[in-house]
Amino acid sequence: MGNSLGDRPETGEGDSKTGYPEGKALYEERMKLLPGLWMPPAPPWEELPEATRARWQRTAEEADDQAEQANG
Repeated sequence: MGNSLGDRPETGEGDSKTGYPEGKALYEERMKLLPGLWMPPAPPWEELPEATRARWQRTAEEADDQAEQANG
């Protein structure tokens, strides 16, 4: 069973050949916020496990879907 962030590797959907572009953009955007929160740097995107990259992709897609629903 996954955690509250939806980290369920067995359901990791997406095309790893494309590199999860939306997930990568979200990850890198949030990575830039860490120093202001006195947090250690996050690992580079390329070093993340496949399941973690898939989770970031799903999170980005869900955020896009929610924004579209809110805007009409």
